[in-house]
Amino acid sequence: MDLSSDRRPLVAIDARLLAYRRGGIPRYVRGLIDHVPRSAIDLDFAFVVNRQAILPGVSTITVRTPPHHRWERLALGLELSGRRPALLHSTDFVPPRTVGVRRVATVHDLDFLEHPQHLSSQAARYYGQVPRAIMDAEHVIAVSDATRCRVIDRLAVPPERVTTIRNGVDHRFFGPFPGDPGSILATELGRAVATAILAERPIILTVGTVEPRKRHTLLVGAVEILAAARPASAPLLVVVGQPGWRTEDTEATIAALAGRGLAVRLPEVSDAALQALYRTATLLALPSCDEGFGLPAVEAMASGLPVIAAERGALPEIVADAGLLVSADDADAWSATLAELLDDATGRAKLAARGRARAELFRWERTAERTAAVYRQVLAG
Repeated sequence: MDLSSDRRPLVAIDARLLAYRRGGIPRYVRGLIDHVPRSAIDLDFAFVVNRQAILPGVSTITVRTPPHHRWERLALGLELSGRRPALLHSTDFVPPRTVGVRRVATVHDLDFLEHPQHLSSQAARYYGQVPRAIMDAEHVIAVSDATRCRVIDRLAVPPERVTTIRNGVDHRFFGPFPGDPGSILATELGRAVATAILAERPIILTVGTVEPRKRHTLLVGAVEILAAARPASAPLLVVVGQPGWRTEDTEATIAALAGRGLAVRLPEVSDAALQALYRTATLLALPSCDEGFGLPAVEAMASGLPVIAAERGALPEIVADAGLLVSADDADAWSATLAELLDDATGRAKLAARGRARAELFRWERTAERTAAVYRQVLAG
């Protein structure tokens, strides 16, 4: 059955990952759902799911193929070719093989090419498809200029087929926080965890999937140095994010720090709790060896939380002069930068102000409008 309207083309957006993961790509998909249809009233939209309950009240196309399945390109392609949307937006790198359906694919980063040792064998099989599969897309969305350059250079996609559209940040991260962060943390995380977080000491927050490229062990080492140098005012490291690939050693390192009362590990937090953490922490630290965008940095800046980030990947492009960038890759350098900002309330206030202004560039309304423009361009071609 052809689901396209006689008047308006149907755009299908792959939302299957929402049922399986939290993190950057699911947040990106959620933003598309909430904002793109409002920016493109000339188009119809449906969201591809294989678990219907995840998107109540939204037009969906239900398929059987789960995300990251080894036969996904073929199986999903056959299912969607039979449903005949005019365009499919593959939000997680890999467009399927389709008949009569135009394709847009979003590439978030290419760390899997540059650091394959970070991947599990299953992830390597899935992302190993990207160099060939991406050539089947009529257009590629890159979430930063850094990622766009890599797509062009490493995947040999013609420049005219790659558009930079930076991620958007939900409006809830901007402006005054609706309520008391401490009460929300107590309700969402339990009183014991909230009490540990809200104790009178600096809080270093880090947000992101726990996997090798995020370099949590580097941050743990920096916190250990700070704890030894200032035992009376040792900071608390709060680690938010689901476990990713090859995470056993990192989780053990974080757990050891938590056993000394210097860390709290939060694999799952609600959006309300995450917003409360951004408003409670002293600073956000992102030591990643690579980021295709770095959504937590922008969420933190929108919330008025100072950011320290590695001078790697897209982070310098996204953070710019609204945060502190660390070029060194050792715990001593990170501990020194962390100490500098922890001890400088005036510097933190200046970064918070610059961060809020910088975050205004990443409003979802702009992301949605530019994404809809790509859909129109591909449909017209």
